[in-house]
Order: sequence, then structure tokens, then C-alpha cells
Amino acid sequence: MDDLQHGIYRMVAREVARTQPKREKNFLSKKDAEKLIKKYARQYTLQEFLNATEAAYVCGMSQTTFWRFRQEHNVPVHVIDGIKRYKRSELIACVEKYSARGYA
Repeated sequence: MDDLQHGIYRMVAREVARTQPKREKNFLSKKDAEKLIKKYARQYTLQEFLNATEAAYVCGMSQTTFWRFRQEHNVPVHVIDGIKRYKRSELIACVEKYSARGYA
């Protein structure tokens, strides 16, 4: 089981435990379980994707510097629900690739 599946499983298990008293009266239907899985899968997946402000913070630069860096270098962008997002792992790899190495 990979990290995504394991994370989703833990979130659904936590939600099931939280709703245990209610479920004793009304058992959680398959449709409700699928809604929960979809909801938490989306939240967990979006944690890996950052907006521009979060991406600039992760890179350790201001938003202006991040926009300039993005224009000068080929930073991978993903459009999710019409919003530009940056995948954390790809962003870190890109910054490491184009960063100057040496002593300050």
C-alpha cells in the first residue's frame, strides 16, 4: 500500500470511528463511504500541490522573486480546477537544479 492509499485509509478509518455512535443507528451506506473516500483523497492529494504563495515560501523566496524565477526557468505547473498549482517534489527539484552552488 503506497502513501496515498495508506493516508486515505487512515482518514476514512478515523471518520468511521468518529461517526460510530451515529452508524449504530444508521449504518454507513456504500454511497456515503464512497463520498468520504473521494473527499479525503482530494484533500490528501492537494497537500502535495501548492499555490504560488506556498511555493514561494517552500523555495525560501518572496513571491516576486518566485514569479521571476518561474519566468526565467521552466518550472512545471499543474492546473487543478482552473488554479495553477506547483507539485512540491517537482518544485524542489527545479530549484535545486537552477540554484547557484557555492559559498555565501
